[in-house]
Amino acid sequence: MKRKHLSRRTVLRGLGTALFLPWLDAMRPAFGAEAKPPLRLVFFYVPNGIHMPAWRPKEDGPLGTLPSSLAPLAEFK
Repeated sequence: MKRKHLSRRTVLRGLGTALFLPWLDAMRPAFGAEAKPPLRLVFFYVPNGIHMPAWRPKEDGPLGTLPSSLAPLAEFK
């Protein structure tokens, strides 16, 4: 039977891993919790102005339907 040589570094690495496994398992629920979606802010620079009726939504409040000029941004709503 051949003896397999384990270096001191390998043994210490294994012991360190085995020592900290209980704490790693305790942290798992905290990392698995859902995070709030990030708040985002978008700026548009329009040097020559815009046609305001095509830019503003028809009603106040949350955006139900986007105006025609903002239709390409619908997937980011």
